[in-house]
Amino acid sequence: MSDYEEYKQWILAADPRALVQQLNGEIRAPLVSAQNLINILGMMQNPSPKMQQRIASGELNAEEMLAQVGQHLEAILSVLDFFKKTLDVE
Repeated sequence: MSDYEEYKQWILAADPRALVQQLNGEIRAPLVSAQNLINILGMMQNPSPKMQQRIASGELNAEEMLAQVGQHLEAILSVLDFFKKTLDVE
């Protein structure tokens, strides 16, 4: 049995608390990362002199940060979709 199938079987057999803990583990980190990036993007709208230097040097790049936010959100949605599809089968 593949890891994918084993994971699906675990989801189907797991108790609700274990499912919530698993979801929490899989979506919390990308959500926190997205939130942090969004906060930085907000600060970039009225940057301090030090932040302005980081923007000018290319260290802080709004386009790249927005792309990263999108990637984090896509990963979260993929996890949620996987859980939903797996649970809808039963």
